Amino acid sequence: MNLRAITGKVSPGTIRAAGVLGAVLIGYAGYTVMYARPMADAQERLASVTDAVDSLEDRLRDRRVVQRDLREFAQSTLGQKRDEVDHRFSAGLRTLAERSGLTRVVVTRREPVKMANPITRMSPLQPSSIKRPLRNAPDFYVLGGTLTGTGSLENVLRAMAEIDAQPWCRVDGFSLRPTSKKGDSFTLELDIVSPWAPDMLKAELPEPTLVKASPEADFSLRAIVARNAFREEGKAVAAIPNPAPQEPPPVLPPPPPPYAEWKLTGVVLGRATGLQAMFSNTRTNQNVTILKGAKVEDATLVDGSGETAVFEIGGKLFRVRIHQTLADRTPQG
Repeated sequence: MNLRAITGKVSPGTIRAAGVLGAVLIGYAGYTVMYARPMADAQERLASVTDAVDSLEDRLRDRRVVQRDLREFAQSTLGQKRDEVDHRFSAGLRTLAERSGLTRVVVTRREPVKMANPITRMSPLQPSSIKRPLRNAPDFYVLGGTLTGTGSLENVLRAMAEIDAQPWCRVDGFSLRPTSKKGDSFTLELDIVSPWAPDMLKAELPEPTLVKASPEADFSLRAIVARNAFREEGKAVAAIPNPAPQEPPPVLPPPPPPYAEWKLTGVVLGRATGLQAMFSNTRTNQNVTILKGAKVEDATLVDGSGETAVFEIGGKLFRVRIHQTLADRTPQG
């Protein structure tokens, strides 16, 4: 076959078109190898790095929340130095018992118990070298003790409520023994624990303020006292010509709202809706979102930002932080 004859039949335009097509194919291959593929790889790496940064920011945010919670926990203890903590533990419990009306008050203390990090109980925990320093350095200590005293039913119940209301201790158990057949005298024994976290404090704390029992606890104890189950009923006697008039039963005030059931879970400032506060009911698991000016029980949302909302209750303003209940509110100073 005569090659020159064949090539002679191809027009110059066809040759130019083939050259252009070849140049386009070579250019596209170069674009793919030199730009498109590296750019796609770079975008994929960028997306991976962005996800990693977002995850790190979430962890840092969680770390800041944990550090804040630990600082608040340490600030709620009795102090840093052991002798000062022991004195405040005994003196505080005695003051609370005596102002509740108890007599013959005795307070004893036990040696503090180390509380190790819960992660040390995980099995298996790798590497195992992590467990040793965590076990050797306890997270905090628990101080324990007992309080005994004598008083009326109202005295002993009020002492229990007042002591359990303190942020620096918790009633871990109790016993109540009547000391008279009339049901008007009792001996109370409380088992009390208190956290001690000296390593979380940079300086000694001031003397703690002894708070009052909550309105809910006060209502409950008055209801129990009014229906004293230990009181001995009077025996039947001969008819009395002019019996003395009986006093009417005590009238109890209506119970306070269940503030302890409503936990603040979020504070949001939306463009369309404005300020919103989100609550979860710890008893019913009901979730509620209210706008500014709306109420949960008798608490009206009036302001808020960040992790704090401000509510008006009874004409006074109170601050509630996320993860706190309305019962944990603090006056706005």
